Amino acid sequence: MTQKSTNKYHPEAMTNMLMKIIQKTPTGGATIEDIEEAYAEIKDSIPARKTIYRNIKRLEQFLDPLAFGETPEEGEIAEEGDHDYDEEKDLPGPQLEIKRVKRGKKTYYLLQGEVGAPAVDFREALLTALSLYPQQRSMLQDVFQKVMQRLMTDVLTGVSMYTKLISDINSIVHVAEPQPADPLHFGNMINDIFRAVSERKKLKIKYLRTYDGELTERVVDPYGLINRFNNWYLSGYCHESKGHRVFHLVHIRDLEVLENKQYQMPPNFSLEEFYSQSWALWTTDEPGMPETVRLWVNMGAAERFRNIKFHPSQIVNECRGGGVEVMFRLKGASEIIPWLAGWGTEIKVLGPEWLREKTIEHLQNTIAYYRES
Repeated sequence: MTQKSTNKYHPEAMTNMLMKIIQKTPTGGATIEDIEEAYAEIKDSIPARKTIYRNIKRLEQFLDPLAFGETPEEGEIAEEGDHDYDEEKDLPGPQLEIKRVKRGKKTYYLLQGEVGAPAVDFREALLTALSLYPQQRSMLQDVFQKVMQRLMTDVLTGVSMYTKLISDINSIVHVAEPQPADPLHFGNMINDIFRAVSERKKLKIKYLRTYDGELTERVVDPYGLINRFNNWYLSGYCHESKGHRVFHLVHIRDLEVLENKQYQMPPNFSLEEFYSQSWALWTTDEPGMPETVRLWVNMGAAERFRNIKFHPSQIVNECRGGGVEVMFRLKGASEIIPWLAGWGTEIKVLGPEWLREKTIEHLQNTIAYYRES
């Protein structure tokens, strides 16, 4: 039998209750059982029903301090007898409120109202939701609401709008992307990294070194997260290597936030500026100076490059016969070789010469491997 919680007030549990109401609002609202489950997700126990009602009232007062509740639905007083309702009729109506709707014998809780003028129009909100949708459906599905909660604490209507958009998009958009084998572990790791960066706390990780299969232990000053080709990476300063390193999240076997170990972010550091000229992020070598990579793309694949920008530096020049010449400005250009190999005979390296030779060597080694086996 589930143990009853004797504690009456827990901010984390109340936040989760509010997020559950927001999440359920587009589909008709959250039942009292839904809200109990949200509380139990944080406290690992179901409280007395009276505690839930008290916490709902606290949420109402937080959202609208001038209003002390609303007139209950018929029959609701008997069920929720500990509520005190203010009889003042002249108070201004709440801009944002938790509304109760009675359907049959069930009461549903919904978030309604607005906070000021909307910050973005519907089209911008829709584009934002669509751009984040693959992460909601794959890599970040188990922590997405927690991440949104952290980013949008002061704009609850934004979370509500996002949830409604996801509900609408879900019926007409299907995303087929690679997913981690253990989404919960991956999601918890993302959440811990977010917290460590925001609170400037060091991380201790166990990292699988792929070239020899050794499990190493490292202390890292986390600078942020990077996504490239639907792969997620932790960027930061590695105290073992004594330099800036990038760690593929799927190779991190364990991650711990060191609560008593603080670090300083490098002044004026920007993930975007630091990696804008990199192709991928799996190498630990110093990338060196940027150089121009020139590719010949056959007619069959040329349309892809006319319509898709594979790198911010991409330049496409039209050539006779329907093909195109594509140029990138890259640091650590050797990272592009596996991607080039995947195009087969659709792409040929024109320069630099060392990259052309390295690509040929990569393809020859692949052929030799298949012939040997």
